[in-house]
Amino acid sequence: MTQSPKAYALDASVLVELMAGTMIVKGLVESLSRGEVEAYVTRLSLSEALYVACRMWGEERARQRLHIILEAGVPTPVEDMMVWQEAADCKCKLPISLGDCYTLALAKTYGLTPLFLRPEKDIKRNRSKVEEWLGRPLEYLIP
Repeated sequence: MTQSPKAYALDASVLVELMAGTMIVKGLVESLSRGEVEAYVTRLSLSEALYVACRMWGEERARQRLHIILEAGVPTPVEDMMVWQEAADCKCKLPISLGDCYTLALAKTYGLTPLFLRPEKDIKRNRSKVEEWLGRPLEYLIP
């Protein structure tokens, strides 16, 4: 019996690291290339990653790097009415960013594990409420 791969909902912070090709995401990239994990993102996370990268490298380079990872098929963008409805519910109930709510909503809707670069202040302060709303623990590349 073949075990299905682990599936992540990637936060924009992880996308920026993928675009940069840093060592922080080396293990994730290797797991993705071996088919051991799958990765999904919301359009909002793509937009956030693009504007952060644009501020770091300029618009042309940021767009090129984002295009490269999307052309590689990793991550898979998801556009779904249930995701934005869950994101609104998250934001209504939890004092965290809308971008983080979209990542969590994607994870909740599709049974994915949310993957963030590191714990952010608002999520750290509300971690038990976030995990209760989500129904599963969060994961971080840098704990």
